[in-house]
Amino acid sequence: MANETYRALVEQIVDERSKLAGLTDKSEVFESLVNSLILSSYDLTIDEIEDGDTDGSGDGQIDAMYVVVNGSVLTDEEEDKVPDKGPLEIDIIIAQTKFVDGFEENPLKIIRSTARDLLDLNKEYGSYLTNYNERIQDKFAIARKALVASAGRAAKIRVRIFYASKASIDNIHHTVITTGETLKRDFAAYATASSVELNFLGAKEIIDLSRQPTTSNRSLELQDLLSSNSGDSFACLVTVDSLIKFLSDENGDLVRALFDANVRDFLGKTEVNDAIRATLLELKDEDFWWFNNGITIVAAAVDQKGKKLMLTDPLLVNGLQTSNVLYAFMTDMNIDDTLKDSRRSKIVLVKIIVPPNEQIRDGIVRATNSQTNIPKPYLRGMDLVHRNIEDHLRASNLFYERRKNQYKNDGKSRSVIITLIEMAQSLMAAFLFRGSDARGRPNSLLKSDDDYQKLFSEKYDLDAFKNVIEAKRLIMSALIEKYHNKTSAYRNDIVFHILAFISERKFFSLSHASQGWKNNFLDDVQLDEAIATVVDLFEKAGGTDRVAKSTLFKTTVSEAAVARRSADQNAS
Repeated sequence: MANETYRALVEQIVDERSKLAGLTDKSEVFESLVNSLILSSYDLTIDEIEDGDTDGSGDGQIDAMYVVVNGSVLTDEEEDKVPDKGPLEIDIIIAQTKFVDGFEENPLKIIRSTARDLLDLNKEYGSYLTNYNERIQDKFAIARKALVASAGRAAKIRVRIFYASKASIDNIHHTVITTGETLKRDFAAYATASSVELNFLGAKEIIDLSRQPTTSNRSLELQDLLSSNSGDSFACLVTVDSLIKFLSDENGDLVRALFDANVRDFLGKTEVNDAIRATLLELKDEDFWWFNNGITIVAAAVDQKGKKLMLTDPLLVNGLQTSNVLYAFMTDMNIDDTLKDSRRSKIVLVKIIVPPNEQIRDGIVRATNSQTNIPKPYLRGMDLVHRNIEDHLRASNLFYERRKNQYKNDGKSRSVIITLIEMAQSLMAAFLFRGSDARGRPNSLLKSDDDYQKLFSEKYDLDAFKNVIEAKRLIMSALIEKYHNKTSAYRNDIVFHILAFISERKFFSLSHASQGWKNNFLDDVQLDEAIATVVDLFEKAGGTDRVAKSTLFKTTVSEAAVARRSADQNAS
């Protein structure tokens, strides 16, 4: 009886999300729900979660897969590399979700076969295998790349497998459990993993995960503190032991979400990291904070109770390297326990600030990182153009996430959230007619100064940004209606090519398009023609993920758009 209640609650959530997304396939909505819940501890963006989707024909019974290295999702973009120095934490997350009332043995058997075929580090994968789709093979290629990079280095490798349905986990057949144990042993061998988990999620577990609070409250114990009269800023002396507790969850794992606001690239900054580690090794009577600039935290609120501070939604905006090295040192099994014990009482300087608004918060992030070569994508959202877009879209009940998960964590529906990456992809297609780059290089768009300046100019009318994103959403809604039997990955493969076709059919240059999109010109006839044309071209080219990301298909779409433009001009 109890599980019937939880099952009804799950079905209610899925029904509500289906209506908001305009989807009739509730299995797809259930997968999206489960993926977002199982990845909550990693605090991934909406784009990163959706990019992990591998569901469809030839998926090897793996509906989603993620490779997280040192807290960041590893992708197949050329610029995205495993750090070549320093310790590695590699998490491989695999999800199988079925919107049914039971757990079956067969999916686990097939996942065993998939891992055997695609995770063999001794095998050369020169081309795609015909019995698996390209998306799942690309994900395993990323996993193999990370695992190979870990050879000969300090590495913590964990595989986490989730199997979710609406059933109760109390009634799983023993053969399913037995096959699951074999699956765990397989992955431990293939991935040389130190830890392999198989988590069965039933209706109750899914509801429990959905009820986890989005607001984070963390306690920090102090040795001493100096606070402002207004209570909006604190300078604190904190022991290494207290800081590690603040940075860790109940399992002792580093809470990566605390570092979202930090713009320093911890991965690969070995000179600084080695210096911090050397300080920890060599300290005698000196204290740690004498040789270290410390950590800066911004928080939504701070409640002081004696020598303890309760921080609401804390984020480190400076001190990522210090924090990571301290955590790695204090959890390193190779460091003598006596030495670690002697370091627990050493002091770290921590500054805590409660900014009154987002503009000041952004200024703090910039100022505290001004001396570092900052990875560009982290700072883009602080540019004035993005604040202007955010304000402009809000009038249309659209919420622009120029900062990671700011509206997702606020409980806004996915249907009204526009991420910075989604905006960049849409502009790449609409302004530059490069659908393949929009599909295949979403993160790289923000790294190139040349591309970025073309996409996000303060000279553009703000309606141009709004109309482009609304056109992209309109195309996606039409694809859901017309091709409801296709997977979300299929729709994502073609949506930006359709947007590029529509734009290049009407405009002939960046300046022409950026000016033209300030007017909402798209009608149903143009939309239907564009979808039919691009879908036909896509299917004829092979209809695969690789095709969608190729320059050749971009050229095919472009030639078709220019031909239609010429025909339109001749007809008029």
